[in-house]
Amino acid sequence: MTGGDGWAAACSGDGPPTPFLALRHDRLMANIDEMAERVAGHGGHSTPHQKTHKSVEIARAQVAAGATRATVATADEAALAFDAGFPSVLVAYPPVPGERARALAELTGRGPVAVTCSRPEHVAALAATGAEFDVYWEIDSGTHRLGTAPGRRTADAVTAAPFTGRVRLRALMTFAGHAYAATDAAGLADVRDQQDDALESTGAVLAERGVEAPVHSVGVTPLARVESGRAHEYRYGNYVFYDATQVALGGPDASECSLAVISTVVDVPAPDRLVLDAGSKSLPAERMSTLTPGFGLVDGHPDVVIEKLYEEHGLARSATPHGLAPGDRVAVVPNHACTAVNLFAQYSVHDGTSFVDTWPIRARRR
Repeated sequence: MTGGDGWAAACSGDGPPTPFLALRHDRLMANIDEMAERVAGHGGHSTPHQKTHKSVEIARAQVAAGATRATVATADEAALAFDAGFPSVLVAYPPVPGERARALAELTGRGPVAVTCSRPEHVAALAATGAEFDVYWEIDSGTHRLGTAPGRRTADAVTAAPFTGRVRLRALMTFAGHAYAATDAAGLADVRDQQDDALESTGAVLAERGVEAPVHSVGVTPLARVESGRAHEYRYGNYVFYDATQVALGGPDASECSLAVISTVVDVPAPDRLVLDAGSKSLPAERMSTLTPGFGLVDGHPDVVIEKLYEEHGLARSATPHGLAPGDRVAVVPNHACTAVNLFAQYSVHDGTSFVDTWPIRARRR
């Protein structure tokens, strides 16, 4: 990783005991502003996903940058978004009868709530609450997680759903998560075209049946720099931080990453090996792309690869002598920023010179 001196001051030793989650405030704000400009350039609206940061402070910065609606995965994230000043929320998780549907109904007392559905039963669960909802119908554009197949199959499911005057179809949406399997720019462009074609072809079939879904919603950060501008809403989340996976996929430069786990070298068994105090309880033990060689980027040491994670230890190897000694601190940009956030209770906020604040990660999964 070649992040300049962006993380050097954060590793100087004035921060809390390691491992801890550090946030570069200047880079965070730059990322938020740059994405707002990018979405505005498409003529679209920003509906950023709060699952990435789970922070009122960051949500407020997104509102200030012009975001019009928050995307969330949980009721806790929705409450955080309303507290931060978002006027409405999209719960991008399918409703089921019972406590989850009741929690969504309670949220409507705070402002307009839209919910992602992909089965008639999901719409029925919303209707049973008696509350008012907009529905974003999810289409599977290739990820094969949630959603109905594009075109006629989605149209059949939508027309079978028990929509009412209080539960209305508002949008078609898709999550092109298979972008993480791409290995080059051409692969990302192919995924982008799949998502756009899925939305447009389905919208055309629905229109033939007299059904309107005026909004097309997309949002997966690896596609942010190759979007065609054919959608209306963009639900990006990871962009506030970026991470090692986004860098590997050819999106941001490593210097644009605003989040890192600060870790201490606890042992140097050999000139080409070292042991960190950040293991799987601090760094996500996942590789979302085949392009990431290890479990995070070690700032200033591009040849160091974190090969294995125990709970409290990260084992790394370097292709060249790394020059680190026990007691040295390093910044590790995780493979997946969203999951790393959920491993900590707070951010230690750095202003470029020193740590100046702590922000709670309020809506982390408990």
